[in-house]
Amino acid sequence: MEGTVVGTGFVQEPDPRDDNFPLGAVVGAVDDPRSKEKVWQLPAHLLNQGSTNSCVGHSCAHFIMAAPIMSHTVDAIALWRRAQEIDEFAGNEGTNSGTSVRAGFKALRERNLITSDYRWANDADETLRFILTRGSVVVGSKWYPGMSEPLNGVMRLTGNPGSTGHAYLLFGFSPDQDAFLMANSWGPSWGINGCAFLPYDALDQLMQQDGVVCSAIED
Repeated sequence: MEGTVVGTGFVQEPDPRDDNFPLGAVVGAVDDPRSKEKVWQLPAHLLNQGSTNSCVGHSCAHFIMAAPIMSHTVDAIALWRRAQEIDEFAGNEGTNSGTSVRAGFKALRERNLITSDYRWANDADETLRFILTRGSVVVGSKWYPGMSEPLNGVMRLTGNPGSTGHAYLLFGFSPDQDAFLMANSWGPSWGINGCAFLPYDALDQLMQQDGVVCSAIED
């Protein structure tokens, strides 16, 4: 990826109303979750956002395209553009700017790609229990330079993230790596065929730094 211009594009303002929709309320009990393995199926070809800051649209599209939903007709750029129109940031429409995961899920619901409420995790434990029992999740978080260049496939919170934020999909968990399986939107040359491992403790740290985890339950 060296020398390649790639987009990021996650930004979000807190909204206390999100607290009314906790992911933990719909997560079943799991004994010793960090010892369990789970992989949800991804689409045959991951999307590539290129140099656009459309990661929210792409990660939300991957959410719909991955198991257990597995739709194959999702326009990631259209999702991003609609999210910009309805997000919490004035003057964002039509620019190469980021948007919020909240607005991305609002756009999914507008299009009936999800029919239930979208919900928010409090920590890595809730996130893991949801992934083990329900499905994948979209994360929006700070983006450290070490996350861009996974070492042996493992993302690291090294360097200074500054104001950079990125959205991506978590679609499983590996107890051997003690890490979530992460799907990015930077093409197959990034990481391991476009994917990487995000350590459990790294997600916990990212969430403590105002990162968000969002998902929805489909019937």
